Amino acid sequence: MEVRAWRMLGVLMILWGSPAAQPLQPAEVPQALRDWIPWVLHDEKTLACTYLNDARQPQCIWPGMLELSLGDSGGYFQQTWEVLAKAWLPLPGEAKRWPQEVRLNGEPATVIARGGHPHVWATAGQQRLEGRFEWAALPQSLHVPPGSGLVSLRVAGTPVKFPLFSPGGDLWVQDPSQAGAVEQTDRLDVRVFRSVIDDIPMQLVTRLQLDVSGVQREVVFEKALADAFLPLALTSALPSRLEADGRLRLQVRPGAWALTLVSRSLGPVDTLRLASRAAPWPAEEVWVFDARNQLRLVEVSGGQDIDPRQATLPSEWSGLPAYRMRAGDALSFSVRRRGDPDPEPNRLALERTLWLDFTGEGFTVRDNISGTMTQGWRLDAQPGMALGQVMIDGIPQFITRVAGHQSEGVEVRHGILSLQADSRYGGDVGAVNIVGWDEDFHHVQATLNLPPGWRLLHVSGVDNKPNTWLQRWTLLDLFLVLIAAIATGRLFGWLWLPVALVTLAVLWHEPLAPRYVWLNILAASALLRVVPDGRFQQLVTGYRYLSLLALVVIAIPFMVNEVRVAIYPQLERPWQGALPPVPTDAVRRDVAGKVEGAALPAPYADSAEHERSAAPRVPAAAPLAREAQAPGYRSLNEIDPDARLQTGPGLPQWRWTQIPLQWNGPVDRTQQLVLTYLSPTMNFGLNLARVLLLVLLTWRVARRSSRAPGRAGVRGAAAHTVAGVFTR
Repeated sequence: MEVRAWRMLGVLMILWGSPAAQPLQPAEVPQALRDWIPWVLHDEKTLACTYLNDARQPQCIWPGMLELSLGDSGGYFQQTWEVLAKAWLPLPGEAKRWPQEVRLNGEPATVIARGGHPHVWATAGQQRLEGRFEWAALPQSLHVPPGSGLVSLRVAGTPVKFPLFSPGGDLWVQDPSQAGAVEQTDRLDVRVFRSVIDDIPMQLVTRLQLDVSGVQREVVFEKALADAFLPLALTSALPSRLEADGRLRLQVRPGAWALTLVSRSLGPVDTLRLASRAAPWPAEEVWVFDARNQLRLVEVSGGQDIDPRQATLPSEWSGLPAYRMRAGDALSFSVRRRGDPDPEPNRLALERTLWLDFTGEGFTVRDNISGTMTQGWRLDAQPGMALGQVMIDGIPQFITRVAGHQSEGVEVRHGILSLQADSRYGGDVGAVNIVGWDEDFHHVQATLNLPPGWRLLHVSGVDNKPNTWLQRWTLLDLFLVLIAAIATGRLFGWLWLPVALVTLAVLWHEPLAPRYVWLNILAASALLRVVPDGRFQQLVTGYRYLSLLALVVIAIPFMVNEVRVAIYPQLERPWQGALPPVPTDAVRRDVAGKVEGAALPAPYADSAEHERSAAPRVPAAAPLAREAQAPGYRSLNEIDPDARLQTGPGLPQWRWTQIPLQWNGPVDRTQQLVLTYLSPTMNFGLNLARVLLLVLLTWRVARRSSRAPGRAGVRGAAAHTVAGVFTR
C-alpha cells in the first residue's frame, strides 16, 4: 500500500507540475486514485501557501490593516490576517513594550517570544488580533511586524496621515500637533525593466521600481506575469502577493521601493510580446536580452534599440543590449545555430597534494580542481589512479565508470566547478602523470610530501627548481670541491684524489658537515712544505693544528648524528613532529562528553576513555528542528542518507619533507613528472659511508708526510703550486 501511495503522489506531482494552464481539480483525478487524495495530502499542510520567496519558508499569511491608537499611558492595536495554513502571527511591540491582554478572534491568546518579538499561533482562516500596551510615557518608536504594509496610526486621538518608518522598519510615534507634516498627494510612479534570459527554459526577470507618496494603500497590478510563463520567485521589501490569475497585489507606503519577479516559460519561445496593461502600469518598458550562445545563437528583432547607459537600468544589466518596448511590440528570436560546435576549451586549475607511502609503494593524493567547464561534462581519472572520494561543492558524488573504459570518474552538472577528490596511486612512483586526470589544465601546482628517511635526489618535468640534492649544487660548490680534491691528490698522492672527491661530494650539502675547514687544512699543509724553518713555520704549524682541532670538533657530532639518523630517520629533525598535536585536556573532555560511544582516533582514544569513565554520562541532545519548515519537506539536492557512497582512502595528516612543484603554463594530460629518490635503505648506507670516508680522509690529512729523499723536489713543486692557489 505504501508503494501505491508513493506512486499516487508521483502521479499528482507530475500532473501538478505539467505545463497546463490550470491546476488539476480533484474531479479530474481518475476514479481509482481519487480516494487516495486526502491520504496523500494529509501532511501537506502548506499546500495552499506560496513558495515564491523561499522554498524552505512558505508564505502562509497575508496582513490586513494594522490599526494603532496610542497615548501617553498606553495604547491599543487591532489587525486582521488571512491565514492559509497554521502559522505564527507577529504582533506589534517588543521586549520593553510587550502587548497585554491579547485576544485572537475575541478569545484570550498565548503570546510567545520568537526572535525577541511577540507571536501568536493561529489556524487557517480569517483571524483578528487585538491587544493593548502600557507605558509611563509615549515612546519615540514602536516595532511593527515587517509584513505589515498598511498602518493606521492615531496619537492622542489625532490621526497621523503619513506615518514614518525607520530604516529598520520601526514606526516613529510622533505627536501630530508637533510633527508639522506636509500634505502629500497620492502618487505612484512605476518603471518596469525586464531581462530576457535565453536559457532552457527561457527566464524573464521583471524589475519594478516604485516611487510612492501619499497615504498607505493597497495596489493591484493587472497581468504582472507574462503569458505562458510560470512564476519562480518574488522578492520585495513591501508585502506582496501574486494571485492565481497573475495579478500582483502590493501594500505600498511612501518611499522608493524595488520588486523583482522571476518567471520561466512553459515551452519554447520564438516571440515575446508586450501586452497592454492598465494604469498604474507604465505605457512603455525597457527590456534587455541576455544571450546564451553556448545553447543557441539567435538574431533579435523588434523593439527600439536604445543605449543601456541612458535607460537607468539596474547596474548588472547595463552591459546588455537594451530595447524600448511599448504595448503591442514584440521581440522575435531567429535561431541561427543551436548549440556550440566549437566551444571554448575548459579552463581548469589543479592544486595537488601527494603523500608518498612510507614503504614507497604508491601515493595518497588530494586534488582540488576549480574553474569552468564548457565541454565534456565529465571528469575521468587516468589509469593507475583509483578514485576514493569525490566532492563537488561539498556534496559527495557517485564514482562511476563508462562502459568500455578502464578509468573511473564523476559527472559534472555545472559549468562552474569546485571539486575535491581523494585517490590512491599505486603505479611507478618514479614516473607520475602530472595531472592524473583525462583533462588538460591551464594552471597546476603541487606539493610532494616525503616521509622520514626519504630524499629527493632529482626531479624533471617541472618548471620551478625544487630543493633537491642536485639542484643545491652551484658553480662555486663544484669549484671548491674540485680544487680541494685536486689539492689532496697533489699533496698526499694521486690515489687520494678520488677518495677526497667522493668524500667531499657526499658531505658538502649535509647539515652541520665539515666543509670549508678542509680548505684551511690543505692550505696549511701546503705552506709547511715550502716555508723554511723558523718562526713563520711555527705559526703555520699552529694554524694547521687549530684547523685539525676544528675539524674534529665539527666531525664528531656530525658522525654521531649520521649514525643515529641512519638507524632512526625520524630523529633527523627533533624539533618537528610528523603528526598533528594531541588535543588539550579541555578538547578531550569535550570530545569525550559529546561524542559518547563514537570511535575516536587511536592517539586520542585512551585519554578520552579515561576521562569519559570519570565524568558523569550526559544524555545526547535531540536534533534541533528547522523553524517554519514545511512538514515532510525534503530538498531534492540532498543525497539519500541511506545511499552508499565511496568514502575514499584515509587522508594522511603527517608533514615532514614538503617539496613545492609549480608549472608556469598549461599542462597537458600526457606530461610526466620524473622523480629520483633516495630510499631509507640507500640513506642508511650513505650515512655509514659518510662516516667511514670522513674518518679515512681525516686520518690522512692529519698525518704529516715526511719529505722522502728523491721526492722532495716533486713534492716541493706541488707544495708551491697548492700554496699559490690557496694564498692568492
